[in-house]
Amino acid sequence: MKRILLSFIGNNDCHLNEGKEGAILSILKQRAFDVLYILYNEDSYLPYASQIREYCKKLYPALRVYYQEAAAYNPIDYNLVYPAMVAAVKNIVKEAGTQDTEYTISLTSGTPTMHSCWVLISQSGIIKARLIQSSREEGLQDVNFNLDDFPQLTGEKQTKIELTKATRENKQLRKQQENRYSGLIGEHESIIKLKRQIDNLAKYDIPVFIYGESGTGKEVVAGLLHYHSPRKEAPFVPVNCGAISENLFESEFFGHKKGSFTGAITDHDGYFSQADKGTLFLDEVCDLPLPMQVKLLRVLETGSIQPVGGKAKQVQVRIITASNKDVNQLVKEGRFREDLFYRIVQGKLELSPLRERGADVLLLATGFLNRLNQSYQTMKQLAKSADQKLLNYRYPGNVRELQNIIKLAYISSAKDIIEAADILLPSESSPCLQVEIPPEGIDLDNTLIPAYYKAALKRSNGNASEAARLLGLRPHTFRARLKNLS
Repeated sequence: MKRILLSFIGNNDCHLNEGKEGAILSILKQRAFDVLYILYNEDSYLPYASQIREYCKKLYPALRVYYQEAAAYNPIDYNLVYPAMVAAVKNIVKEAGTQDTEYTISLTSGTPTMHSCWVLISQSGIIKARLIQSSREEGLQDVNFNLDDFPQLTGEKQTKIELTKATRENKQLRKQQENRYSGLIGEHESIIKLKRQIDNLAKYDIPVFIYGESGTGKEVVAGLLHYHSPRKEAPFVPVNCGAISENLFESEFFGHKKGSFTGAITDHDGYFSQADKGTLFLDEVCDLPLPMQVKLLRVLETGSIQPVGGKAKQVQVRIITASNKDVNQLVKEGRFREDLFYRIVQGKLELSPLRERGADVLLLATGFLNRLNQSYQTMKQLAKSADQKLLNYRYPGNVRELQNIIKLAYISSAKDIIEAADILLPSESSPCLQVEIPPEGIDLDNTLIPAYYKAALKRSNGNASEAARLLGLRPHTFRARLKNLS
């Protein structure tokens, strides 16, 4: 009997730490399955699905994990969610079959709308499946409908399907393109062109080079190329080439065997092995010294890697690279190998700096603010004065800098309307304070904002009310946020 688990992936499934696993991994710890289908309603969940798949490879090597799209841009709209789920289920049943097969559906992950639709789908006979739910308090439980007066559901009538089908499909199509690029926000002509280029290059298994200033979203674009490609169910492995030590290059990229050098206490899969059958994203590839470039070129030419202390093996990896430097100029100067250049620059994408994208600044700012509102269950908005202030700034740190500015404004604002005064720009900090944003960006949540709170407490000798005044916050807001930061 083949045992198959179906589950949507939700935000709670993104936890992989031992003892704090999300619902999917928690279920797998308690019951054995042969196949897992991870359903997702938008592409932004694919990186998390990939992490779960890689985690399962290590813990449950016999388990086969597949992704199944159930596209619904609004996960609480029954008119979108239900038909998307029905189509997904029918596709799974067609693929996996029903003979000697036992289906189980998890009601834990996903939205309440999805939970209700699972019940309708199973009870109406679209799929014969056991329903389960998991919680930390109650553990894993079967969901049964044994009440005498529980309604008996029958299949949907074709006439009703046809009456609603056209309206539903039109609504879905309007958002389909937006949903495919949930991480790439913007309506500027450069972004529209970029989306078309991604669609085209994702289909072809060729190396792609992405050029853009720091903070323009090169990793986001690389991820879209991967998750829109035939390799989307295999790993996407991002690597910051500027952080790789030359002495550790071979170990980091090609792996090593236990005991091959001092400190090698276990076998280690390098980046190429981790990305086998998938995509390896080499960010800031131009920062690799020439000796490393030679070793990288050899692997790209042969498709063979040799772990330190181990035997050579073949890997099948798509390479996507990126840099904020002019690679053509580096080739002319002899700082980047010409033969490597031709290996990695077969397709090329160029990202525009944020200062050239006009009103996209406000679309991005609203998107970042909406995510914060969703995380903290608030309804904050930007005032027109804040919009204008954001539009007038040049953003040397590009999209990453704008995201950090919105985070700081969100935390600093004690009201639901974020005014211009809440938008702190580097040029306003102080005549004596020169603010620079490093290439890797700033971690506001874990570094900068806690530092401001601690500085305010120090200035006020530990008086929380006075510290709140210094930061323009109400005392109870300051204490609550301080508790969250600690």
